[in-house]
Amino acid sequence: MCVDIMTVFENSFEDPRLEEEINLLEPVQLEVDEDGQCIFVKSEEGFYSFTSPGTGDQVCGLYIIAEPDKEVEFEFQSFDISCSKGGLISVIDGWELNGQFFPSPHDHPLPAERRFTEFCGKAKPRKAFRTSQNVGLIEFRIPTKGQGFSVAVRFHPNPKPCNAVLQEPQGTHTLRNYNRKSNCSISVIFPLSVNILAVSVGVQSGWPQKTLDFETGLLSKCHKRGIHDYVEIRGGDGLDPNLMKLAVDYCGLKSLPSEHSVSVACGNTAVRLVSSGHFENSVTFSFDIPADFSSLDLICPSFLSAL
Repeated sequence: MCVDIMTVFENSFEDPRLEEEINLLEPVQLEVDEDGQCIFVKSEEGFYSFTSPGTGDQVCGLYIIAEPDKEVEFEFQSFDISCSKGGLISVIDGWELNGQFFPSPHDHPLPAERRFTEFCGKAKPRKAFRTSQNVGLIEFRIPTKGQGFSVAVRFHPNPKPCNAVLQEPQGTHTLRNYNRKSNCSISVIFPLSVNILAVSVGVQSGWPQKTLDFETGLLSKCHKRGIHDYVEIRGGDGLDPNLMKLAVDYCGLKSLPSEHSVSVACGNTAVRLVSSGHFENSVTFSFDIPADFSSLDLICPSFLSAL
């Protein structure tokens, strides 16, 4: 799907009280705008429906984003998408944009083939779909006028969040691996200045994972030094943090804020925690829009062309 989102699974429902709250919400009708755009970004629970105006083979998307400590659930209420007319709908665990995915295939707990499910026909899917993080996507192509679907969107607590897209361009966040062998990323779709406030990555009892000539503190270029646990600050214009350019990486143990922030002038900024599973890694960082664009650590070509 080719859209500019930069600007603009399976589990049954368990809480009847939340079910009642969802039922009280007015259905939201998703409509193609006057420019023919049908990309919708929503951050609220509720019922969403789409009825095709019959505009051909256009691919549309319902992008859902919750708070970072939530998961997203999709449950279809009605469904009528003709297979013979080229209609199709896909439920995706994460977000997709121009062939790139968040979370990155390198960071997601499921293999790529298990992250999306496709449907067409008149019978609605019987199961509900639960994402692994706070974002989920329904992509759909419905050429036949009058056909469409409705879906209930619910949010559920995620006790150990790993990957997340954040909605605001400023704030403070802590990223943890919970002693798991997994990579976790925070993505913020803005140019950012990132300041490391506290970090414990690749260390145990205050010592790095291999003998190095430094005391407690931050070490940079950890990956090049052969250290397997580190935190990266990256920038790019796609969704996949693994494909973004690297501004800097850190490892070590430090409980005080860094003296210097890292400024990234790209459409998307990511903080990515790489973990071997041998350490309880965590990093706390603050972020904001850069106050001074004259001194940057990473600049994307798209940002230069926009100046």
